[in-house]
Amino acid sequence: MIITNNEEALRVNCEDVLQEEIGSLVELLEKELDNSAKLGRPGIGLAAPQIGIAKKIAIVRLGDNLNINLINAKIKQGLQPALFRDEGCLSFPGRVETTTRFQEVLVENQFANFNSFIATGLLAVVCQHELDHLNSTLFMDKIAAKVVSKKNKVGPNDPCTCGKLDLSTNKVKKFKKCCGR
Repeated sequence: MIITNNEEALRVNCEDVLQEEIGSLVELLEKELDNSAKLGRPGIGLAAPQIGIAKKIAIVRLGDNLNINLINAKIKQGLQPALFRDEGCLSFPGRVETTTRFQEVLVENQFANFNSFIATGLLAVVCQHELDHLNSTLFMDKIAAKVVSKKNKVGPNDPCTCGKLDLSTNKVKKFKKCCGR
């Protein structure tokens, strides 16, 4: 069961995952994510601390073709900080916030299909969110300040922070033609 509305239980120190633990932990995380969707609370990621397991593992499920397991993963670099609207968390049902997140991150991953990869748009935000869980950080810790400097704002011609693709170019849509309308 996913822990809800309990910051203390979610702010735990996580241990590295051993290779022999991966299969059962991924299976358990997928089961809990599926159960949450059946209860009317669909999600696109889940970290082990959210189900009471203090291990450095999380899953990202963004549609049929984008399934990533984050195992002992770290964000090595983040580029283009921007505001991300309506970030939520399965552990805090109904709560959404505007957060400050990187639009692009370099993720180093262990024991996974991708040992390192660059995530952009929505995938970058989800990776940051789930990896934060593994480091005792919650999304409300990333709430955007009321006064934001100009360099952190998304311009009309910048890639949209939601990560939606323009199918004609296979690139992230520009903010002005997506969420900035």
